[in-house]
Amino acid sequence: MPKNGREQFLSPAGRSRLSSKDAVERSLSILHNDRARSTAADELLLSRCSGSVRGFRYVDDYELSFATISEAETVLAEVQGVLAEFELILNPRKTRIVELPRAVDGPWASDISRFHVRGEDEPIGQRNDLVALFSMAFDAASSSPEDYVLKFAVARVQNLQVHPKAWRTFQNCLLGTATADSSTFPSVLGALQKASRAGNHDVSKLPLAEACESIILRHAPRQQGSEVAWALWAAAAWDLTLSDATAKAVSEMDDNVVALLALHCDTAGVWSPGGIDPQRWATMVAQPDVLHSENWLLAYESDMRGWIQGSAVHQHPGFSAMRSAGVSFFASSAESVGRLAEQIRLTN
Repeated sequence: MPKNGREQFLSPAGRSRLSSKDAVERSLSILHNDRARSTAADELLLSRCSGSVRGFRYVDDYELSFATISEAETVLAEVQGVLAEFELILNPRKTRIVELPRAVDGPWASDISRFHVRGEDEPIGQRNDLVALFSMAFDAASSSPEDYVLKFAVARVQNLQVHPKAWRTFQNCLLGTATADSSTFPSVLGALQKASRAGNHDVSKLPLAEACESIILRHAPRQQGSEVAWALWAAAAWDLTLSDATAKAVSEMDDNVVALLALHCDTAGVWSPGGIDPQRWATMVAQPDVLHSENWLLAYESDMRGWIQGSAVHQHPGFSAMRSAGVSFFASSAESVGRLAEQIRLTN
C-alpha cells in the first residue's frame, strides 16, 4: 500500500524531437493492456516494466501512476533509458514525480476564473483590469512554471468585447504572453483573430512582427519546428515583414513544414529578396530516396509550387499522378489562411 494511503504519480510530460513518421504514428496510447495502439518505445517500456506501468500517453506526453515513490523512480529511469535508444530525451523542466492526492488546479485557476474584467462600456476600467489580470497570471506562472497558467489567462479573455481604447492593451498583454511562453502562441493568435473581428479592430503589425521575431530567433537554433511554424504562419496570415536575421535562422532548419511556410513567406514578401537561402532544402529533396523518407512532403510540395525543382516527383508513378491531378497538402492562399485563423482553438 502507498504511504499514508496516497498514490504516487509520475508525469514526465516531456516534448521530444520527432520525425514526421513518428508524429503521424503517435496518437492516444493506453499503456496498460492495450498494446495494439502502442509504439516501439511503448512496447519496450512495457517489456521492461511488466505489471508496473499504468497510465497513458497522448502524442509525446506520458502520465503514469504507481503505488510508491520507489516504483515511480524506477520506471522513470527505465523511461529515460528506453527513449535514449530512440535518440529521444525527456524534458527535465516538465518531468516530475508528484505525490497524490493533489488539487486538479492550483489556486491560480480560481483566482483567474473569478477575476472580473469590466466590459467595453468602461474602457479605462477594462484596460486597467486587463493589466491586473495578466500581471496576476505572470506572477502565478512564475510560481507554477509547470502549469498552463498563461494559456488559461488567454482563454479567460478570448470572448471579451474589447473597447477601442483598451485594444492596444489587450493586444500587448496577449503578445507579451506569447513572447514569455511560446506554447501559448496558437491560443494568442486565435484570441487576437476572434477579438479583432468581433470588435472590428486592426491587429497592429509591428508588435506582432516583434513577437514572431522573438519566437523564431529563440526556437529556430534549437530546431523546434512547432514554435517557428506558428510564427511563420502568423507572418503570412497578417502580411508581416520580418528581418533577414530570422530568414537566416529559418534557412538552417530541417523541418518540412517550416521549410514550406518559409518558402511561401519568401514569395509573399515577408523577407527582403534573397533573405531565404533554400540550398539546405534543395539538398534534402535531391536525395534519390527522398519520396520514401521523412522529407517527402517538402519534395512534393516544393516541386508542385515551383519553389524547388527536382526530378523525383516526376519519375515516381504515384506522386506524378497526384501532381497531375492537382493534389496538394499545403494551402497557401490568403482565403485558406483566413479560414484557418478562424478555426484556431485554445486547446492547441
